[in-house]
Amino acid sequence: MKRVVKIFLFVWLACSQVTVHAQLPISIESLSDEQLMQLISKYKLNGLSETEMEMKAKEFGLGSDQILLLKKRMSLLEVGSEPGAESSYNSKTDSYVRRNKTYTRGPSLKTRDSLGILHVFGSEIFDNENLSFEPNLSIATPPDYIVGVNDQLVIDVFGISDNTKKLKVTPEGYIRFPLYGPIRVAGLTMEAAEKKIRSALVKIYPGLATGKVSLQVSLGQIRSIHVTLLGEVTRPGTYTLSSLSTLMNALYASGGPNDIGSFRNIQLIRDGKMYTQFDLYNLLLKEDLGDNILLHDDDVIRIVPYKKRVALKGAVKKPAIFDVKDGESAADLLQYAGGFADIAYKERVRINRFGPIHKEILTVPTSGLAGFALVSGDTLSVDSLSFLSANRVQVSGAVYHPGNYGLQQVKDLQELVKLAQPREDAYLDRAIVRRLGPDFTPSFVNFNVTDVQNGNYNLLLQREDSVHFFRAVDLREKYTVTINGEVNKPGTYTYFEKMSVQDLVLLASGYREGAALQKIEVSRRINNNQAATDTLLFSVIKEISLDDKKDLQFTLQPFDIVSIRRTPAYKEQISVRVEGEVLYPGIYTLSANNVRLSDIVARAGGLKSSAFVEGAALVRNTYVGITASDAALLNSKAKLINQQSGKTVLAEGNDSALVSNLSTQQKPVGIRLKDALDRKASPADIFLEEGDILKIPRAIQTIQTFGMVNVPKQIIFHEGLTFRNAIRESGDFAVNASRRHAYAVYPNGEVQPTRNFLFFRTYPTLKAGAEIYVPSKPDRRKLTTGETIGLVSGLTSLLGLIVVLINTSK
Repeated sequence: MKRVVKIFLFVWLACSQVTVHAQLPISIESLSDEQLMQLISKYKLNGLSETEMEMKAKEFGLGSDQILLLKKRMSLLEVGSEPGAESSYNSKTDSYVRRNKTYTRGPSLKTRDSLGILHVFGSEIFDNENLSFEPNLSIATPPDYIVGVNDQLVIDVFGISDNTKKLKVTPEGYIRFPLYGPIRVAGLTMEAAEKKIRSALVKIYPGLATGKVSLQVSLGQIRSIHVTLLGEVTRPGTYTLSSLSTLMNALYASGGPNDIGSFRNIQLIRDGKMYTQFDLYNLLLKEDLGDNILLHDDDVIRIVPYKKRVALKGAVKKPAIFDVKDGESAADLLQYAGGFADIAYKERVRINRFGPIHKEILTVPTSGLAGFALVSGDTLSVDSLSFLSANRVQVSGAVYHPGNYGLQQVKDLQELVKLAQPREDAYLDRAIVRRLGPDFTPSFVNFNVTDVQNGNYNLLLQREDSVHFFRAVDLREKYTVTINGEVNKPGTYTYFEKMSVQDLVLLASGYREGAALQKIEVSRRINNNQAATDTLLFSVIKEISLDDKKDLQFTLQPFDIVSIRRTPAYKEQISVRVEGEVLYPGIYTLSANNVRLSDIVARAGGLKSSAFVEGAALVRNTYVGITASDAALLNSKAKLINQQSGKTVLAEGNDSALVSNLSTQQKPVGIRLKDALDRKASPADIFLEEGDILKIPRAIQTIQTFGMVNVPKQIIFHEGLTFRNAIRESGDFAVNASRRHAYAVYPNGEVQPTRNFLFFRTYPTLKAGAEIYVPSKPDRRKLTTGETIGLVSGLTSLLGLIVVLINTSK
């Protein structure tokens, strides 16, 4: 019975294994990243070493090329082995990246500039992510491809007989063809393997000899090979590559030579012997791939240190550090760099060399570069051309054709002026020639442009002469005119010749509605160059009327100021607002400047029965329309009051901010509306101003306390309620309350302070809606112990001095 159970379990496990194999995808490359992550998690491929990974993948039936692709994609997804595991895949210095749709190892992260200035020539191809040296697995199998273990051969027999077999090369080097037996193909080229298979299968397919049956042998799944890179390699080690990989594939996967690795002597060792030497410059400069041969399993690539390395910098097409072979000259090095740049000084090359004891500087003519032997560490420098020109003359300023001219074609000033063509706005009385002396000392030569144009003056030009023509408008103050007053856009405008007042008004977008066209003032500067004495006059004032036809043609001069006055009879509407307990609250336009409180209440339909007349308040825009001098006066007064009260004072220069606050501030005006309504035109019935707001509240039944009381609160008002009773109901005065400065604000805006006489104090009378304010005492700094001792000592000394004086006088 136990034996039956064991057999059953064995069969079940085998079936499970087959199921797992069937679930694995055939093509790793066709999977998305998300599908690949699910596969890795499902089959627990994460965290394995490279050897364990290969073994488990082979158990699942993956071929060598699929295993290689799986490892590369796992590295991309950063799902490599755990810390301490062998050959992890997620190392940032040995990662795989996708370049031109091919997965390969990422570029080296190191700097390849051994001198700290230039890159080593050829190193950039190993850092280029858009470059790929991966073998193309889709091409036909090369005839010289060596068949090896784990390669899959596809044998296609067609014609009279039709049969296709996919056979894998065994570890012993054989393939086993059905009905024939083993055929040894390992170590043969594809061409030789096909011939051997053909001769063997003639026995079972006689038509192969007569041509009635054809045979084709191709490579199916390719095997992986192991190649070792040693020496001066960026990332030395053993790499698993496709069997179609070349020497360049292995170099690219390892990051190429390191800082001291040679780019000219890369050795391929096969079967313990030197097989070939690879010169990377043949690929870079000659596109020669002759030495880029296919690799075999267990090949060794060794990069030796460079023997001779020379830097070439300056005005060349490819400044870099070059590996130089014995026998190569400076001319060969210049050819590697692509030759001189267009701006190069091609007569000579300077060379910095490390001598046996000291540094040396050598200067070699270009003609001698071919025979000049280079030494490792040499730095060749190619200079650029001088910034000076051999035959340049420059023209700038008010001309139609500024720029550089050749001295051979333009020899004198007349020819230059004719070619440059001065503009109409050029200043013709004088232009200048800036000239450099033999020691490059600058000097000026001035000339009259009109004389040059008329042939009355000429000047031979010299190398590096610079001729400048001035604009006439740049040589004078900018002409402007100003308009202010009753126009839509007052301001300063550019002056034009023959400009009239009407023209300036048009520029200012026309008159405003209230402009007085009969009284326009024009003020003009006084400019008398002939006068030798001072004058008390500042300007000339001209008054004009646009109703006069002569004044319509009045012509302005530069810097005139035009002032448009307002018609005295023109008035703009002004309005006030009535809010609260009236029949028709809203905005009302004043008919004249003598409208009083009683008038506006009457226009609003009178008071409602619920109106609290004693609490009516008027809010007015304070200091609206003040002049600059009035604002300065108000500012000074405000500063003085603030200083006396201990408030913060604005710093000097902030007057504009203070004026702004004053000009827009709204404050209540204490009014007595009941008296104004009972006695019209009395002093209580004040005149209204623009922007006034009359607020008439409903009956108020409370008062409120603020400030330094223990419990600020609202209190129900009743007849007989005193100031002191209200304070008691608010928990009495606080500790630091200033009782003598307490005051009451009535609903109509009036303020009633506390009156103090000797030791007597009279508090304000309360009304419904009143607000009680109790300020705090000013902070007084206590004397320190040292200050107290000093004060007592001073008083004691003074008292002792007085006693001595009294005793002396007796």
